[in-house]
Amino acid sequence: MNVPPPIPPRPPGYELRTPANPPLPPRPGAQQQQGQYIPSSPPPQTFGPRPGQGSYAGPPGQPSQWSDLHYPDGTPTPLFEQFMAVVFAHLDPQKTGYIWPETLSNFLDLSEFEENVWKSNLKGNIMYTPEDIADAELKWTYEAWSFDHKATTRSPGRQQFPFGGLPLLSLRGFTDMMALEYASDPMRGHRGLNVVLTTYRIWPHLGPLPRSCLPAAMPDPVRRRVAAARRTAEANAREILDANQARLRIEAQGRQYALELLDPPYVRRYYY
Repeated sequence: MNVPPPIPPRPPGYELRTPANPPLPPRPGAQQQQGQYIPSSPPPQTFGPRPGQGSYAGPPGQPSQWSDLHYPDGTPTPLFEQFMAVVFAHLDPQKTGYIWPETLSNFLDLSEFEENVWKSNLKGNIMYTPEDIADAELKWTYEAWSFDHKATTRSPGRQQFPFGGLPLLSLRGFTDMMALEYASDPMRGHRGLNVVLTTYRIWPHLGPLPRSCLPAAMPDPVRRRVAAARRTAEANAREILDANQARLRIEAQGRQYALELLDPPYVRRYYY
């Protein structure tokens, strides 16, 4: 029986090389696949309030909730001052720092105020325009209540109303005036403020202004200030009246002096 010859040895370099990539892990069994969760895609992002953040607080710099607009003595709180600053920006879009009497009058009508000094005195005569007379009355009101303002001239080329002028109300004067008005009649002020909020779309995230944010009734310090302002207004009116009468007497005396210069009293002319 013939025996096959032995296999010759392999030449050098013919050895099997190890693959570069490691072998794949064994596939899990059916039971392992059922107990393992493999997400197919990342969860969607949410942009609403996170848990614990509370409700929407509005844009930066705006209040997150309503609170008192007046202190117990009727003076304005920081929230009321912030509120009036936003309103003033609507009334003064040119950012002059002052509002005209016409602008204030329209705002008082919007706020459902019964008293409107400028509008009620918008009546002219043969010497002065309705605006001149209404401006003077409003200027005297600002002075009696010490509302911050500046006086200028509406029409420089026209004869000016005595002791009058065009009163321009500043933000500080507007805030002080509105704080006094709303505290004097809180029920009416509550209605008017909500109209203002809706008309100018101020802080819509807060919703309507609660009645509890205003005083329950007119505070006693406000009542005393109203009485003091009325006394001041009456005193100022008497001073203006006396000064105007003195001015008229001086003007009449000046005209008499002018006539005497043209025709001295010791000269008599007789015509036959």
